[in-house]
Amino acid sequence: MSTIIMDLCSYTRLGLSGYLVSRGVKKREINDIETVDELAIACGAHQPSVVFINEDCFIHTPSDSQQIKQIINQHPDTLFIVFMAIANVHFDEYLLVRKNLLISSKSIKPDSL
Repeated sequence: MSTIIMDLCSYTRLGLSGYLVSRGVKKREINDIETVDELAIACGAHQPSVVFINEDCFIHTPSDSQQIKQIINQHPDTLFIVFMAIANVHFDEYLLVRKNLLISSKSIKPDSL
């Protein structure tokens, strides 16, 4: 199960990678990227099952936000999980926006993943 993590926080990347490995995902199938352009290339090359994206990686640049939308639309069989940049302390689950897009806070419980 190919997985991509797009988050500038090393703790989040480490935590997600550790969780995924504990659930049987091979470490070589987990790809860390930093930019929207890298995401587009990685999605095309790896056809990932799941992509974790921190909202902070794209919300500050309108063109990056638009490109993220295009990437999500181009990969309907990939589940995109977007972590909110500013999380509500009372929101610790996820919101299914559409078939391949979940919005979540970083405080989501492992059981919910």
